[in-house]
Amino acid sequence: MKKSQYLGLIIAVSILILMNFLPASELLSRSAINNIAILIAVIVLLITEPIPIGITCLFSIPLLVIFNVVPNVSAALSGFTNPIVFFVLASFGVSRAITKVPLASRLLKTLMNLFGRNVKTMLLVFMIVTALISSVVSNVAATAVFLAIVITFLNIYDSEQDRRKTGKAFMIGLPVAGMIGGMLTPAGSSLNLLTLSYLERLSGISVSFVEWMFMGIPIVAVILPIAWLIIIKVYGLTELNTEEIQQFVKGLDVPKKMDAKEIYVIALVLLMLIFWVLSSWYPVFNITVVILVGFALLFVPGFQVLSWDEFVESVSWPAFFLLGSIITIGDALITNEVTEWLIATFFPGSINLPLVGVTFVVAIIVFLMLIVVPVAPALIPLLAVPFAGLAANMNMTPVLPLMTLGLAVANCYLLPLDTVPIITYMTGYYKMWEMPKSTAFIQLTLTVITAIWLPIALRILGYL
Repeated sequence: MKKSQYLGLIIAVSILILMNFLPASELLSRSAINNIAILIAVIVLLITEPIPIGITCLFSIPLLVIFNVVPNVSAALSGFTNPIVFFVLASFGVSRAITKVPLASRLLKTLMNLFGRNVKTMLLVFMIVTALISSVVSNVAATAVFLAIVITFLNIYDSEQDRRKTGKAFMIGLPVAGMIGGMLTPAGSSLNLLTLSYLERLSGISVSFVEWMFMGIPIVAVILPIAWLIIIKVYGLTELNTEEIQQFVKGLDVPKKMDAKEIYVIALVLLMLIFWVLSSWYPVFNITVVILVGFALLFVPGFQVLSWDEFVESVSWPAFFLLGSIITIGDALITNEVTEWLIATFFPGSINLPLVGVTFVVAIIVFLMLIVVPVAPALIPLLAVPFAGLAANMNMTPVLPLMTLGLAVANCYLLPLDTVPIITYMTGYYKMWEMPKSTAFIQLTLTVITAIWLPIALRILGYL
């Protein structure tokens, strides 16, 4: 193991030992103290990875029971029965189906034929397509789909220096676009559904699929081209001549005609989108129910797109176990009144600013917390209740701070510590310290755009 892994293991074990010596109080019970300590220990292990992520998550289950954070094993496994977990599980199958047929490459080639005049516009095209795909499948899958194509494109460069310079912009642009695109629809990220779940649980308010899109699409439409401009301004690109670019586009392996499987996948994705939109008026078309039906239809005899083995191989089991365990720990934080202690200890009773200022401050808090806790699913249960409490104290709808939380937390790319940027970071085209040169400005710009648009959108929708 690396030194950082040994250190992470020592810190995590030390936290679990020391928590037993911390005195309980009226605001913080023994179960609450243990709950906080286990969450911190799990986060440390997730960041340093001395043991596999899945094992860390599974190990949190007995810890919750042994230290009386939850009453029994069933409660410690409750996160794995959450509908969001099954949505994520099915989304891996849908993602695999999209990548198995030439759908993503066909969309990319079409846009490149229209707009791929130079390397700068090609980067924009890659970012647009990645964002569009990530609106219906996982950000990880959307980024991974185009990573191999980008690597092939970079091989056009004869000069290693030019390849690495241009590659840096592409490798940072892909995960940024994937996470930005995840804001387009609630189905774009498990974090979106987790946010909506906590909003409904804490306030009884349900934000519909269409309402989310109404809030998310304008933000994405503005921030995506700005992110592209920031990236090319910060890192620069080495241009190629038009013939070389056209040759690459022609070389993309995309059949001229769609076969039956590709048409079938397109039809399923479009139908899921239609039913997700209809769920805004007809609750029977629940987002998880729709994707599970769509997923099952990928295996229908005569129309089979995937085999079961292909699906199993496509699942990111660490992500599955991470989501289930974090939901369990987050629910325990609420049950053990840890969130009430956070509100009383760290959060102001109100923020004496207009709604634009409140939104800006909330988004900045989320981005600052992502530096300390770069595990996005852990932040939602940690901050949801304090933000809902802040809204109650200020006599405003909790939709404003919680939607800000959901939109901001999905953009975890200040450093390549989240799963999405790690995919491109491992290619070696950029160093960890190089990413914030652009992404810090992207996050700040996103904060401003969200602060301006979200209060306006909520007024139009009748929440303010």
